Amino acid sequence: MTAAQQARPGLRALATAWLVSLVVLAPACRRRGARQPVVTPAPGSGASADAGPVPPSNPAAALAALTWDARPLDWTRPIPSTPPGGLAEAGYVGSAACAPCHAELTAMYARHSMARSGLRPLASLDQRWLAEIFDAGMKTWVRHQASGYGYRPVRRGKAYFIEEQLLGDYGVVLHSWLQPVTHTLSAGGYGLAFYFRHGDRLHHTPLDYFARARRWGLDPAASRSNPRFQTRLGDQCISCHADYPLRSAGAGDVFYDPLPTGIGCERCHGPGQRHSSTGAVADIVNPARLSPLRQLDTCTQCHQSSFAKQRAGRHDFSFRPGERADDFRVNYLAEPAEPDRLILLAHPERMVRSACYTGSAGRLTCTSCHDPHKSSFEQPPKHWDDKCTACHQAPGHTCTGDPAARAARQDHCVVCHMRPLAASDVPLVEITDHWIQRRPPPLRPGRREPPRRLVPWSTALGDPATGADLAGLELAAYADAGREDEALARAAAVLATWPPAPELYEWLVGYFGRAGDRASRSRAQAALLRVAPDGRSALLGYARGQLDQGTPAGHAEALHALDRLLALSPDDAGALETKAMVLFRDGDVTAARPLFEQAAAAGPSAAAARVGLAVLELRAGQRAPALRWLEEARRIEPTDDWLLDKLQRLYDEAKDSRRTLALAQLRNDLSRSGRKPGPTDATRWLPAAWR
Repeated sequence: MTAAQQARPGLRALATAWLVSLVVLAPACRRRGARQPVVTPAPGSGASADAGPVPPSNPAAALAALTWDARPLDWTRPIPSTPPGGLAEAGYVGSAACAPCHAELTAMYARHSMARSGLRPLASLDQRWLAEIFDAGMKTWVRHQASGYGYRPVRRGKAYFIEEQLLGDYGVVLHSWLQPVTHTLSAGGYGLAFYFRHGDRLHHTPLDYFARARRWGLDPAASRSNPRFQTRLGDQCISCHADYPLRSAGAGDVFYDPLPTGIGCERCHGPGQRHSSTGAVADIVNPARLSPLRQLDTCTQCHQSSFAKQRAGRHDFSFRPGERADDFRVNYLAEPAEPDRLILLAHPERMVRSACYTGSAGRLTCTSCHDPHKSSFEQPPKHWDDKCTACHQAPGHTCTGDPAARAARQDHCVVCHMRPLAASDVPLVEITDHWIQRRPPPLRPGRREPPRRLVPWSTALGDPATGADLAGLELAAYADAGREDEALARAAAVLATWPPAPELYEWLVGYFGRAGDRASRSRAQAALLRVAPDGRSALLGYARGQLDQGTPAGHAEALHALDRLLALSPDDAGALETKAMVLFRDGDVTAARPLFEQAAAAGPSAAAARVGLAVLELRAGQRAPALRWLEEARRIEPTDDWLLDKLQRLYDEAKDSRRTLALAQLRNDLSRSGRKPGPTDATRWLPAAWR
């Protein structure tokens, strides 16, 4: 029996270790839109106006009985190539091309927060202000209660950091990580998110600064599970914060300099190359000449509600002004509406629920009140009052509010009828509620309730959404909205048509994973790759699922998926690390070593790669580099018992009494604090012979 054959049964353990933490979730940052007058269910739902469909007696059995496509996946598809300097969107030339002819508008818009909402080096910010907020934040730790980690900003001269700590009883420091940060995302009017570059990627930290609240707090993406420093900036986030970046054709998280610093002219006006050459009005989109619905859709590409699902074949930069938003990404309206609770970016959804909107026969749009070229922060209160009184000045429209209460609010319309509220999904951000209500109810704290129904934005506004993938996207939206029962009720019937809806299969991969149904999860992973063949999470999840089978065929499929991912993204730390572990367990440690090295260089959280390099150095008798790799791995996984055991033995052998005692005390403190050391994915994969 060969070494590879002896090692292969261990592949099940390898994949199982990875799959414990592998749950494909709907992206957390998406925002979508909707409207009030909808009283009918979404098309094809089988729901009444007041309730969802009745689930079958055994939805899981109905799913298990499906006949899935068993044809082999095609691994011969061409690899998209990235041109030198990065892939650019065809026809886009950047806002600088607009300035010669539109100098006044360009100068005005440069002060708008949208023009500064992208990635900016910290060195480009007001250094006095930046130092002040970092120095103030150093006094208080922001705790992530579920994981036990704490975070605070740190400044050392002109260098800025986010520090992570894990504390035990009586404030004993069990772990510390000081991460330099170099970039910020967002304009700072409401908040700032902080990033650092590692290899070709920008990584997000769990700590944000909320400017209006003048407080540091957890980033919304870290409010539940804590990704620590693992989150990478991807297409989805940057697409709503900035102009079109130069990017990789195969990797959705690799962007090339210069990084876009904000939203530019072409996000609302479309590709400007032809217009900048001809100057012809017909060669550019002017949203003011679009229909009211298409004007709203231009804003809705970013200002959305929370249950949107990407269309098959579309990507985050593919919306073009003038098209229907739901043809790009289906934005689902949650019914019933919650007039006393709102989410961060649902401005269009809230506005179209207003009597002002319905009374305008759909003519009211965002630009009825907002000048898109001028920051709202620059407008005086009278500007907004005048917008209201332009319609509300006829008899019967006189304000009937209590004069004393009106005087206390300086008699401004917006303060009473569009009051500022804390967003339920980002409590430290206070936004203006665009659901214009005569007597708004008191704010109700907490997160929104699961909706009874979901309706596509376009359908809600009288322009019904269509498409072969619509039913599948709707199921994924129901699951994302906390109504997995609704999704399961119709899943078997919808899947019988196999709609080209990637997010449907992403939900199913997660559902089957949570249910412990490995066979169905594997089939869902294959179905996902049939409709989205080059998604990173799809390829990596499929590879790990195939390894979980522990068979030669599964092993071969896993390597196909990993090789495909590495062809698309040669420095993807997850793919490099996983392939290296597979080769290592197969006995080919020579081929595994350079992959481990590349993974460690590419990923700040690639603990398994560092463990692999450590054991290779120990086998070669190189203790100093082995210790360095082990200590780096322990920083990533501070409670891993194998790492602590191995370091303890090495410190003992080196007669390093100081570090031996310190580590022994650390282990004692971990146990006393309820964080008893245990196995992690960083070391579970190691064969017994290498432990």
